[in-house]
Amino acid sequence: MGDFPETQVPEIKQKLTNAILNEMKKRSLSQGKVATLVGLDRRNVNKTLRGTERGISIDQLVRIANGIGLNVDLIIKKNKD
Repeated sequence: MGDFPETQVPEIKQKLTNAILNEMKKRSLSQGKVATLVGLDRRNVNKTLRGTERGISIDQLVRIANGIGLNVDLIIKKNKD
């Protein structure tokens, strides 16, 4: 996926998680169904979306997002000096 400044990682993860949860709610997808769609264990999906799984990567969240039909775009901007 890519390297991100460490300070932005929590914000990026939270945005991805919120988008996934919103799409799940909109489509009435259970964690079990999401797990089946992306080839993960339901417990892993649960821990990932609750943020309790250690070492969850942005890649894993993108995989879940893509698995439920979301396209993730990354916008890179120059820092303001």
